[in-house]
Amino acid sequence: MNLSCEDLGDIVVEKLPPVDHNGEIGESVSKSSIRLRMPFRPEYIGQDIWQHSGHGVFSGPKVMGLADTSMYLCMHAALGRDVVAVLSNLIITFLKPALAKDLIAEAKVIRVGRRLAYLETYLYSDGSDEPIAHATSSFAYRFAGKDTNPVHN
Repeated sequence: MNLSCEDLGDIVVEKLPPVDHNGEIGESVSKSSIRLRMPFRPEYIGQDIWQHSGHGVFSGPKVMGLADTSMYLCMHAALGRDVVAVLSNLIITFLKPALAKDLIAEAKVIRVGRRLAYLETYLYSDGSDEPIAHATSSFAYRFAGKDTNPVHN
């Protein structure tokens, strides 16, 4: 069964702890990719001024969190609601400061193996064609209700 954009938001609420809920909005979803929006909040901007810009820097942990969440949701788009996905590796490259706007994540599945899946996401400030960050990840996964490592007595 294919997931809808509304399903993406439901999965965030159902499967992630409240600290990870940032009002994400699914904008598009297919079997191998999603587009996710994280609405801007002023508290996401730090107090340090970036070079001569005159404004603060978008929180790095928030940017990394959106990268993680987008790839986590992409796992569900690819493998279904019953997948139990656990992040095993995340590499992020910050390319330029994010503007004080909504952040957009465009995540896609690169490869799904027997136990690991590999994904990537590009993150953008809303309205910009230039990415502010690029992240790759691997997720270990199994399906809910299926014991993949039974204990033998």
